[in-house]
Amino acid sequence: MLSMTGYGTGYRRGGDTSVAVEVRTVNHRFLDLHVRLPREYIFLEGDVQQVVRSVIRRGRVDVTITIQAPQAPEFTLNLPVARAYVESAGRLGKEFGISDPLDLRTLLALPGVVHAVESDAAPATAPGELVSEVVDCVREALKGVERMRVQEGSALRSDMFQHLESIREKAGRVRAASQSVVEEYRKRLESRLALLLGQGMVDQQRLAQEVAIMAEKSDISEEAARLESHVSQFRDLASGDEAGKQMDFLLQEMQREANTILSKSAGLEVARMGIALKADIERLREQAQNVE
Repeated sequence: MLSMTGYGTGYRRGGDTSVAVEVRTVNHRFLDLHVRLPREYIFLEGDVQQVVRSVIRRGRVDVTITIQAPQAPEFTLNLPVARAYVESAGRLGKEFGISDPLDLRTLLALPGVVHAVESDAAPATAPGELVSEVVDCVREALKGVERMRVQEGSALRSDMFQHLESIREKAGRVRAASQSVVEEYRKRLESRLALLLGQGMVDQQRLAQEVAIMAEKSDISEEAARLESHVSQFRDLASGDEAGKQMDFLLQEMQREANTILSKSAGLEVARMGIALKADIERLREQAQNVE
């Protein structure tokens, strides 16, 4: 069983290019994949998504990729600013009798003459070597994610089994308690009728009919049996893959049985255990939400 919580990193360096990948996963009802790439390398997104989808089937996945590669700098000249500098230098030379002209090196160093331009254009074609490095780096990060998801899943499975055992034990107690409820009801009803009508005046046939009606209305043996069956099915799912969605369905059924037990409960003890059942099922639901 796999948890949906994981974290992994990958790093590759080839020549002057380095690639770093960070993958984080948390629980989500479906696969919710987000890839963050530098704008100039957005063409790699399809390859990254394909690798991630081959490994992870459910959960929110955030993939952050950093690529550092040397780029030839581009410059642009601001000719109007340069011309203004030259003309101003000429006027100053005449005004003060300075014959040294404004040389090119000095001119290029003046503010506003030269601007560095960052190129945002992506390469026309995807460099095969870069694609391979990024994909390998993503796979390395996913291995770390998988290790953590397996560890988390193992701990999650152990906790879930404890709650399953608690639910199974309570379902058995509910079944046993419900059988004594009917007899207690018969005794209370007979005692009240005897107080109202007097000893020996109770119609035993009518009493038996009332007890039978009450027993039918409060019979929870089927609900308890189905609850125990759901526990067994849940255990089987906890040992398989991609069990999260099936667990969600089973938990809905278990919650329905617990609600029916509560609505039918004719005794305080049964009602108390029904509430405890719902609490265990809710804890199990919280844990199942993090199962892939």
